[in-house]
Amino acid sequence: MSFAVMHKWVAYLLSGLGLFALSLGHELSTPMVAFTFVAFVGSYFVEGAVLHRPLYSRVWTGVVVVFLLVQVARAVLVEASLSLALEFAAVLQLSRLYSRRTAQDYHQIAVLAFLHLIAATVLSTELTYALVFVGFVIATPWMLALSHLRREIEANYPAFNDDDGKSHAALTRVLASRRVVGGGFLLATALLAVPLFVMTLAIFLLVPRVGQGFLSFGRGHGDKVAGFGTRVELGGFGVIRDDPTVVLRVTPEVPPQEGQPAGALRLRGTSFDHYDGRVWTRTVPGSENLRPSHGRRFVLQRVPRASDQRLHIVLDHLEQPVVFIPLGTVALEVDPKVARSQHIPRRIQHSSGYDIRYTDPDQAGLIYDVYVSRDPTEHSIVPLMDEDLGDYLQVPPGHSEVAELARTLTNNASSSYEKAARIRTYLQSERFAYSLAQPQVESGEAPLHAFLFRERTGHCEYFSTAMAIMLRTLGIPTRNVNGFAGGQYNPYGEYYALRQGDAHSWVEAFIDGHGWVTFDPTPLATAAEAAEESLWSDLNALVDALRVRWSASVVGYDLRAQMRLLLHLQRLFANTGPSLRGQGAKGPAGGWAAWVPVALLCLVLAAVATVLYRRWRRARFRGRHREPLPQELAEIVKLYGDLERVLQRRGLARPPSVTPLEHAQALAEQGFEASDVVALVTQTYVDARYGELVLGRQRLTELRQAVAALDV
Repeated sequence: MSFAVMHKWVAYLLSGLGLFALSLGHELSTPMVAFTFVAFVGSYFVEGAVLHRPLYSRVWTGVVVVFLLVQVARAVLVEASLSLALEFAAVLQLSRLYSRRTAQDYHQIAVLAFLHLIAATVLSTELTYALVFVGFVIATPWMLALSHLRREIEANYPAFNDDDGKSHAALTRVLASRRVVGGGFLLATALLAVPLFVMTLAIFLLVPRVGQGFLSFGRGHGDKVAGFGTRVELGGFGVIRDDPTVVLRVTPEVPPQEGQPAGALRLRGTSFDHYDGRVWTRTVPGSENLRPSHGRRFVLQRVPRASDQRLHIVLDHLEQPVVFIPLGTVALEVDPKVARSQHIPRRIQHSSGYDIRYTDPDQAGLIYDVYVSRDPTEHSIVPLMDEDLGDYLQVPPGHSEVAELARTLTNNASSSYEKAARIRTYLQSERFAYSLAQPQVESGEAPLHAFLFRERTGHCEYFSTAMAIMLRTLGIPTRNVNGFAGGQYNPYGEYYALRQGDAHSWVEAFIDGHGWVTFDPTPLATAAEAAEESLWSDLNALVDALRVRWSASVVGYDLRAQMRLLLHLQRLFANTGPSLRGQGAKGPAGGWAAWVPVALLCLVLAAVATVLYRRWRRARFRGRHREPLPQELAEIVKLYGDLERVLQRRGLARPPSVTPLEHAQALAEQGFEASDVVALVTQTYVDARYGELVLGRQRLTELRQAVAALDV
C-alpha cells in the first residue's frame, strides 16, 4: 500500500469516528445524519488535480462561510440550540475532507475529529462512546505519525512554489511509493496506544466526574415512556409493548437457579384518580419531601429488617423522574450526589396516591436499593399521607350501563374484596381478549362502553379502567396505576431487565381492614409476554449487561467511587506490608492473601520484560537477516553515504536534525563551490530511495566520479 493511500485511509477512519460521535446524542436530525454520511462517502472519491485548483478551494471556503451565516441566522431568528453548532462542526469536517491536499489539511482533519470526540463526551453516556473512544486511541497515533512524515516529505519538495512542476512530480512519486511505510509501521505505532490508554485511565481514576459541569448544555430530557406523566389517554397506552428498549434493571440478592417466570416482577410507578370518560389525570393534592437518615435511607413504612429482601435497581433517565418500587417496599436507599467535593443527599418526594419521585433528575437516571417485606400481609399499600377517599369515587357521566354490569356481577357478594375479585375474574374470562389494537369507537361513544359491550378486546389500560370504574360505581375507592410488570433474567449481568414494552396498567382498590390492595384484571396469558429466546436476544442481553457495567463503572464514577478505590488499595498494601517485613498478618486478610497484589505485580513486570525481550530479539534478528536492497538502489544509497563522508572530512557534515535536501540547499546558500554536485546526488538519492527513479549504469558511474572529485 502506498503512503498516500495509507494516510488517506487513516484520515477517513479518524474523521469517520468523529462524525459518528456527533450523532450519538441524537441532537442531529435524521436528514442531517443522512446528508453527512453521503457527503462523507462522496468525498473519498475526490482525487487528482481538482483538489489543487484555486477556484475549487475558494468555492469550499465560500460554502463554509455561507453555512455559518445560515446557522447564525437560525440561532437568532428561530432558536439557538446545540444541534446548530454540531451541524456546523460536521460541515466543517466535510469541507476539510473535500480539500485534503497537504499535511496541514490532514492535521486539521485530525484536530476536528478530536473536537468531535470531546463533543461526544457531552452527547452520550452510552456504551457506544466507549467503542468510539477505543477507535480514537488506536487511530490517533497512526494519524499523528503519518501526518508528521508527510510534513517532512513535503518540506523536501516545495511543490507549490515550483514553476516547472518537477518538485510536484517528485512529491507525487514519493507519496505513491510503497517503501515509506508498511504494515509493520502501523503495528509498531499502534503500540503507542498502550501508554496513551494507561495515561488516560490514570487521569480518569485520579480525576473523577463530579457532576455534569458547564458542558451539559441543559440537556436533561430522557426516554419518553407513556403512562408516567400527568395524564394518560385511553387508547394511547399499551402500544409500546413491542418496544424492546431496556429502561429498568432489578438485581436480586441471590441469582435464581432458573429463569423467573414472566410477570413475577411488578414495580409500581404512577397512580391516577380522575377519569373524564377518555383521559386519566392526577388531581389529588399534596406532596412532601422524605427525610433521609444517614444521608441515603428513606423510610416508607418502617425501618428495614434482616428478613427483608433487598433489590438493587438501575433506572434509566426517563422523561418523568418516577421512582419505581415493588409491592411491599418498606424503605429505599439512594446514594447522595457528589458535587464540588461534597455529598448532597438526593431529594425524594412522595405525594397522595403513593407516588414516589426524585426531584433532582440528571442524565444518569437513578440507582437505588429497595427493601421488600417477605410478609404478604405487608404488601397492601399503606398511605404515606392523609387521603380523601372521595377523590377515588369519581365516575364520569354516561356510564350507567357499566354500573348496571357491576351490580349484576357482584350480586350477593359479602365483601368489597369479593366484589373486586368477581369483577377481576369476569374481565379475565374467555369473554375478553388482550390485543394491542385499539377498539373501534363510534362517534360520541365512550371508549369503555365499546370495550365492555361490543369489541371486548383491548390492551391493559382498557382492562384496568373497566375494573376501576365498575368498582367506583359500587362505592369502592379505586385508582388506576401504571408501572412495569414482567421482566426477563439477564444471565450476563445477573439482573432482571424490564423493557419499555413491559409497561403495564392495573388497579388498586381500598378494602376495609386491608388498605389499598392490588388487582390486575388483564388476562394472565398476555399480561406480560416474555421475549422469544434467540441468538439475537442473547446478544442483546450481553450488550445490555456491558452497557450497565459501563454506566456504573465509568459514567457513574465520582468522588465517592474514587475514595472507595483508594481505601481498597490502601487496605491491600497495608495488609501486604507486614507480610513483606516477615511479621505475618493475622486474620483473613493476612497469610497467603496478602501476597496476591505482590504476585500480580510480579506477573505484570514479567510480562512487560518478556515483551521487551522478544522485541529486542526480533529487531536483532531482522538486523542480521534483513532483506537486501536491490543492487542499483543499494549502490545509490552507498553513493550518498560516500558523499556525506566526503563532506564530513571537509567540515561540512550534515546535522542529524537536517534533511538531506535541506542540507544541500544550505550549502548552496553558503556559496559552496560544488553545491550543484551535492544537490544533484542528493536529489537522485531521495528520488530513488523513496520514489521509483531508475538510473542507468552510465549515469551512476558519472555521479560516482563527481563525488570522488570532491575528495581532494
